[in-house]
Amino acid sequence: MAQQRQPADRPETTRLPLIGAYTNRGYSPTKDQRFVNVFPETRKVEQLENTKIFLNKRPGLTLYRDYGTGEGRGVIYFNNKFYVAVGNTVYEDAVSPVAKITLTTSTGPLGMIIGNSASTGDYLFICDGTSGWVINSAGTATQIVDADFPTPHIPSPTFLDGYIILAKGSDVYNCDLDVPTSWTASNFLSAEMFPDSVRALARQNNQVVVMGGNSIEFFYDAANASGSPLSRNDSTTIQMGVAAPYCIYQNEKFCAYISQSDSGGRAVWLVEGFQPKKVSDEYIERILDAETDMSDCRGYGLRTKGHMFYVINLKTLGRTLVYDTDEKLWHEWSSNTAGSHGVFACDYMADNATGVAYLLHNSNGSLYKLDVDNSQDDGTGILVEIVTNKYDMDTYVRKFMSNIKVVGDSYETGNAVVVSFSDDDYKSWSNPKTIGLTDSFPAFHRMGAFRRRAFRITHSLNYPLRLESLECTYTKGIS
Repeated sequence: MAQQRQPADRPETTRLPLIGAYTNRGYSPTKDQRFVNVFPETRKVEQLENTKIFLNKRPGLTLYRDYGTGEGRGVIYFNNKFYVAVGNTVYEDAVSPVAKITLTTSTGPLGMIIGNSASTGDYLFICDGTSGWVINSAGTATQIVDADFPTPHIPSPTFLDGYIILAKGSDVYNCDLDVPTSWTASNFLSAEMFPDSVRALARQNNQVVVMGGNSIEFFYDAANASGSPLSRNDSTTIQMGVAAPYCIYQNEKFCAYISQSDSGGRAVWLVEGFQPKKVSDEYIERILDAETDMSDCRGYGLRTKGHMFYVINLKTLGRTLVYDTDEKLWHEWSSNTAGSHGVFACDYMADNATGVAYLLHNSNGSLYKLDVDNSQDDGTGILVEIVTNKYDMDTYVRKFMSNIKVVGDSYETGNAVVVSFSDDDYKSWSNPKTIGLTDSFPAFHRMGAFRRRAFRITHSLNYPLRLESLECTYTKGIS
């Protein structure tokens, strides 16, 4: 029997928000709300007591330089040059890149950190888990041959007060003061408040952060006369460890990492001062818990378009989670893999003090500029995907939608989005409908009947994109 409408029913118009937090029931990307390659942004207009909410397409990648083939293993900016590690070679940037170091390994992350010596000035320290090198301000590379250099070590060095600091097992070693090529066997301490080995080192203000599998300890420069100059700050120990040793990001304000502990499960934390603050919720943690190889994950931070992002590449799962520390919301980035979402292909970031982030590809040897004026990744379309929660207009009765309109920026030529909808809990989707954003009334009509409906918006054109909401007109049925 055909559905009858109430004679008194009149069309209603409402705006459906696009922005929001993740609400996924599991780790699958095929159901529930999701934002890929768009980041949220809010703007409050105090005088109007109004808040504008947008989703913005992320910047694209513009090729800066190709450094040959091989695994991208690290990048840093030192002495007005990029130093880029690809395969078994560290290159100094030039129109024709100069090979400076031949590494003992060709895969896995490198440790790259800038140090300073009272006698020789600034230098670049590089280690690969087995060997170490120093590049001075003249560009001369010297391999460390001291028999007391810790090997094997964890390639996540840090620097404090003239010392390069490295971890091996449960011990934390330091070079001789101001001499990064000289090491003494007795210059170490043991991080042993908890019986877990060190997995990574970081620095928070004037403290060395020693991250184990189940604990985090802080050490300060106590200027000890013998052995290590470091002493433990006992009152600041945190009883949880790091799950992904190569996803640690530190800046002048906080240290971000993925945690694990004896209680099970993973979470994302920011440490400001000595106080950890959890920034992941249960929905993000379901995705983190599904990653099977945290040791292969990569993470870093960057600032672009006025936002600070913490980027986490989950390699086995094939997803990249991004936390916006300003908006305190999560979204995803991806690389276009034959028309599908793949893990974001850049694993390392460097800043050359121009206000732009440079990102190293994980396999093609290329360094890219994260370019706010580019809407593609090196000529390949960025796959924007916005999937909403299910909307039912606060009632289960059948609704009849006469049209849907896209609320966002208007463009002069060419730009459009593709909209589809699901009325069966994301199991199937309607035929896609292209809505031009050059039209003064970007709408599609005859949207059919539904009880609960989710929308999917996609975009892969070489244009910018900023959307605010969907506006729909509908009429309620009687049952």
